[in-house]
Amino acid sequence: MARAPKNLVLTYLLCLALGLLGAHQWYLGNRPAGALYLILTVAGIASASWGIGFVFGGLVILLCLIDLMRLPGQVRAANGGLN
Repeated sequence: MARAPKNLVLTYLLCLALGLLGAHQWYLGNRPAGALYLILTVAGIASASWGIGFVFGGLVILLCLIDLMRLPGQVRAANGGLN
């Protein structure tokens, strides 16, 4: 069964709306990165009462900002370099 090509606009929307949960990485098939985003977000929320949640939160936000610049290449790679 052929896989549908990944859409860049949808990937950007997922990154902007649900990026802290790694939705854009899950969509692109990059499960380890998606899991990392999810773990960092949950760890940030869980440790917020201890005053260190900003470390995890800041890291995942930084990763999302970096991803906003790297998404075209990631989508191209997920599509097998066809775009």
